[in-house]
Amino acid sequence: MIGRIDHVQVAAPAGGEGAARAFYGDLLGLAELPKPEQLRARGGVWFAVGEQQLHVGIEEDFAPARKAHPALAVPRAGDLSALAAKLEAAGRNVSWDGPRFYVEDPFGNRLELLAPHAELRVRALREDERAWAAAVVSESWDETVVSGGREHRPALLPALVAEADGERAGLATYLIVDGDCELVTLDALTVGGGIGSALVEALADTARAAGCTRLRLVTTNDNLPALRLYQRHGFVLAAVRLDGVQMSRQRKPQIPATGHAGIPIRDELVLERAL
Repeated sequence: MIGRIDHVQVAAPAGGEGAARAFYGDLLGLAELPKPEQLRARGGVWFAVGEQQLHVGIEEDFAPARKAHPALAVPRAGDLSALAAKLEAAGRNVSWDGPRFYVEDPFGNRLELLAPHAELRVRALREDERAWAAAVVSESWDETVVSGGREHRPALLPALVAEADGERAGLATYLIVDGDCELVTLDALTVGGGIGSALVEALADTARAAGCTRLRLVTTNDNLPALRLYQRHGFVLAAVRLDGVQMSRQRKPQIPATGHAGIPIRDELVLERAL
């Protein structure tokens, strides 16, 4: 099963490596990656883009891609404006399309640059949105979430909704018991738009207002994207339930054997954040 995109490639004419380094490396700020030795004779340049890569490959009968294009994301909306100004100062034509812009690389290939949603807010789930929330939860989690031998039905729990540019873009369900707030499910319906971060911080505010002193959650050992997100937002590892997923599978047999990046799903990780 395909789990992620490893890289995208754009083409360049022979001898384009210097122009590629100047544009993708110097202007866009991408770090160059060494090509494997056996591929160096083909020419081209590779760059890191987060956990993925962008390859500039040499094509003998080169023709620029005018429609097909990679889309590159920056962390904040302000960064996008700054990057557009940098490109324009370097003589590149920037074409805005709402919250994103397009620019051509030195070879005429089209690139899209975008940022998290400029208008992002989080609010409580309304009762008339329960059917929508149930559909979101069912798509990602089925009807139940099981951890530590406990079973939750997220669609029935209190929830927060993230709205991006006026449309629902994320959902977080939670439970408050004895001064603790537990994040049960988190779903960002658009990737890379800051939805997960906004929901986590809004839930921390909600829990604090309810008198909670701790925000906690349970995830699995394979969930590297979630672990990265939560640790950036102040969560620390509080406990490891070795082979804890096996207990959960007794109540929910459909939990898969492998998860993110083909990692076997075995252990439950308890993360906590003091409020």
